[in-house]
Amino acid sequence: MMEGDSSLITFSDEYRLLEVYHQKRRKPIFRQGPSLYMCRTGSKTGGEIFGDVAEKLTQIVDSGLLVRDGVEADGEESMDDVIQRLVELLKESGDELNQKIQKNHELLRGLQSGFSYSLFDRLTSAFIGSVVPEHERSRMNREQIALTFEVTSRLDALDLQPMNRIMGFGAQYLQQHFSPWIHQHGGWEKAFLVDDEDEIH
Repeated sequence: MMEGDSSLITFSDEYRLLEVYHQKRRKPIFRQGPSLYMCRTGSKTGGEIFGDVAEKLTQIVDSGLLVRDGVEADGEESMDDVIQRLVELLKESGDELNQKIQKNHELLRGLQSGFSYSLFDRLTSAFIGSVVPEHERSRMNREQIALTFEVTSRLDALDLQPMNRIMGFGAQYLQQHFSPWIHQHGGWEKAFLVDDEDEIH
């Protein structure tokens, strides 16, 4: 992504969907009013459609995709080791995840200082690869997309980088890896909110 493209990412449907998804995954503190995002659609507002798609993505992730492997790391870690360790940690959630990240000073330092899109891309691809077998990937696009939303939300919840940076990386990853599939299936609403789920894997 070029320097001037970052503002385009924050106005993309992917970025706005990531924001809505992240709000759904957070523990609600108070009830929010109508969504800020209104776009062209039939009778539903863009915010309602984003909410419906985010709900579907949440259901996909919560259907049992994530299984903890409990990998522990010792001593010096290469970047690949760090990514694998972080993948395993990201399969955990909530306070437990935050506590383990805070205790691993090398990992924490790396996330705070050297977190780039390249690292996000490798991490997200490794996260998806740890859950979706390679021979299944061509038919499990919805699951891979849902996992991209989940890893982005979990990274943002760690509060180690500014929200717009993590969400921007997530939106860029979705555009680079899944835009053709989303477009081929008629956009986010049709790809995730059709009745016959088996038609669109």
